Amino acid sequence: MSLDPLSVCAAEANILATLLATSDLTAPVPSCPGWSLADLGRHTGGVHAWARDAVGHEPGTPPGAEPPGPAEDATVAAWYRTQADDLLTALVAVDPGRPCWTLDRADRTAGFWLRRQAHETTMHRWDAERAVGRDAHIDPTVALDGIDEVLRMFLPRQLRLGRTSATEDTVHLRPQEMATSHSVGNGAASVGTVSGPAEALLLLLWRRTTLDDPRLTVSGDRSAVDACLDRPLTP
Repeated sequence: MSLDPLSVCAAEANILATLLATSDLTAPVPSCPGWSLADLGRHTGGVHAWARDAVGHEPGTPPGAEPPGPAEDATVAAWYRTQADDLLTALVAVDPGRPCWTLDRADRTAGFWLRRQAHETTMHRWDAERAVGRDAHIDPTVALDGIDEVLRMFLPRQLRLGRTSATEDTVHLRPQEMATSHSVGNGAASVGTVSGPAEALLLLLWRRTTLDDPRLTVSGDRSAVDACLDRPLTP
């Protein structure tokens, strides 16, 4: 089943907006150390606004800085809802093939932002649900596509920008929902495999969980696997 990024983004943004409007905005977000729930709303709303602007920019012209959001926590929920609605309006109206500025040198089209914002919103909805004590989950179809996004777009970009280091080792990720595996690293040495649900593997790549997650099974050299994955593979 293929990802429907617009539907995912709309559904996840609605959940996040509702959480912000009905929860204690001073609650800490454990998966984003140092942030409160209000900070999470400001960040995600700012990213929505930034992505909306990017859709309208030519490929060689990046948008400006993300807006910081309101200073007062009490207005964050309404502000986030506005940013999400404006983003969705722009994404519905745009031709996915329209050239624009993106994070991916190989894909300078508006379709990039449909996918990226679906994953951005999903991950931060998960962060918010965990912050308020809910049992958060990510749909397997979304998680499988998210793994692909990390390994095909974010990791190469992190390496290109010098935000992480290359490694001689390779780790294989084997989601239980598919027959094939993904590789982390381009080295000749295969040091091990991590198997489990796509959700848990995606959370591992985004440092929302660890190899100690009971859903994950590690084979091979565990310390080498950990070293290969314990790098900033994503921003």
